[in-house]
Amino acid sequence: MKIEAILFDLDGTLVDSVPLYMQAYFQTLNVFGLVLSEPEFNEIFWENHKLTNVLTRFNLGHRDAEIRKYRNDLYIRTLAEQVTWFEDAKSFADSCNDKVPRAIVTGSWQSFVDGIQRRVDLSAIASTIITADDCQPYDKPHPHSLLLGAERLGVAPEHCIYVGDQEFDIQAAENAGMAHCLIAREHTPPQAHENAMHVIHSLQELPALLAQM
Repeated sequence: MKIEAILFDLDGTLVDSVPLYMQAYFQTLNVFGLVLSEPEFNEIFWENHKLTNVLTRFNLGHRDAEIRKYRNDLYIRTLAEQVTWFEDAKSFADSCNDKVPRAIVTGSWQSFVDGIQRRVDLSAIASTIITADDCQPYDKPHPHSLLLGAERLGVAPEHCIYVGDQEFDIQAAENAGMAHCLIAREHTPPQAHENAMHVIHSLQELPALLAQM
């Protein structure tokens, strides 16, 4: 398979934002009288459950807009103050050339990405960024966002590889007909590697992997 373009997930793959998201999520729920354990959060995060569903489970669906705004505002402030590249992602960005088109395809909202960009120059990795705003009502593992990324790069999906840290990233790439590579991070679910075409533990391994494909 000839790889002509690379698509990257963002949160947990390129930037170390998952702990910040968890912090904002916990703090918000605490303000509104809910307490989640880390295993409960992991289930929500790994399964890509929406806040609306979580609030409905706890009979707080009627306060969805209020709670969502509190969480989002807190998370954006936290990103703008604290988010960082993963060190291997920064090294990869510093060594990037323009021979292979690259895009970021994330399930995060544009407002979250804007918060990240206040501290991290994502253009060092990719000039094309697909966010949740571009893809509603479709969320990964639906392939819509990945197919849109490939379309904007002008590369057929079968000649793209998607790199992500979650099981639903791998499923989305599979559904899009793309090659896929799991990067195993701290918040990657233990079973995610089972269906991954390739597994790496650092983005510095990616050039060698691509050279073999």
